[in-house]
Amino acid sequence: MERFKNILFSSCGGKEDLAALDRATRLAVSNRARLTLVRVLEELPLAASYFLPKNHLSKLEDAARTLAENDLKALVKRVDPAIKVETRILTGKVFIELIRAVLTNAHDLIIKPKQASAKGTSLDSIDLHLLRKCPCPVWIIKSTQRKPFGKILIAVDPDPSDPERLSLHTDLLKIGTSLASSEQGKVEVVHTWILDGEQTLRGPRFKMGEAQIAVLADKAQKTHQEWLAQLLAPYADQSIKSSVVKGEPGPTLAALIEKKKPDIVVMGTVARTGLPGLLIGNTAEYVLGQINCSVLAIKPRGFKTPVS
Repeated sequence: MERFKNILFSSCGGKEDLAALDRATRLAVSNRARLTLVRVLEELPLAASYFLPKNHLSKLEDAARTLAENDLKALVKRVDPAIKVETRILTGKVFIELIRAVLTNAHDLIIKPKQASAKGTSLDSIDLHLLRKCPCPVWIIKSTQRKPFGKILIAVDPDPSDPERLSLHTDLLKIGTSLASSEQGKVEVVHTWILDGEQTLRGPRFKMGEAQIAVLADKAQKTHQEWLAQLLAPYADQSIKSSVVKGEPGPTLAALIEKKKPDIVVMGTVARTGLPGLLIGNTAEYVLGQINCSVLAIKPRGFKTPVS
């Protein structure tokens, strides 16, 4: 994880901050990195101005800012004195202000605590916005994750014909294995695949028999296994478990995560560079909507955020 030198920690307030701050502090110490603690205050809704006097609105805003400043001061006391740490209070939509801070100050990683969503398990809307639109890696840490990340699952979808995707997955492995080294954790790399057009081949146009389809599926599986083996070749000296599983990528990967119960999932959010409207791949969108553990998500190099 040595690539991260300018870390932005997003404070949510309360005990949820503590586990994530501990990780941010440890990473900053090991990397000799800068650490900025930030709290984003949401603006009071416009409706509040209809029934509250203006001076009351100002007092509410001042009180919220004072509370946030005190919270950040308390967090600073928990940070190793050797780290260069700054604090900042921002106002606006949380995910937009965090992304603007990344763009303005060249942060190379956001760390924030995971907050329970309305469904109780999946990521909340702020987290999902960051994972869709933030140009730097986003590390969301479950508040109960006090112990080291003993089980690290890296989700990959390698394809030698797609240089952008292959570059992304190379980054995933570098970061995931580096995290395992620092945490003394074990890595498992998983890759899901499907036989493209399988249902069509069974249909009336092709009328392909099950035996023929099985041959094609076997060939496809071996191809995907070869792709994964090529991706893992630089890590031959490391004890990395790998799995190649057939099934629709989103549901299959989500089911694997539920079954294996990793402490953290490292995955990419595949998006074509230069197309800000295509912010997150369908597989990542599905999985991140189901996930209940910590997650470290990485964009392809050159990703362009729609936030200005």
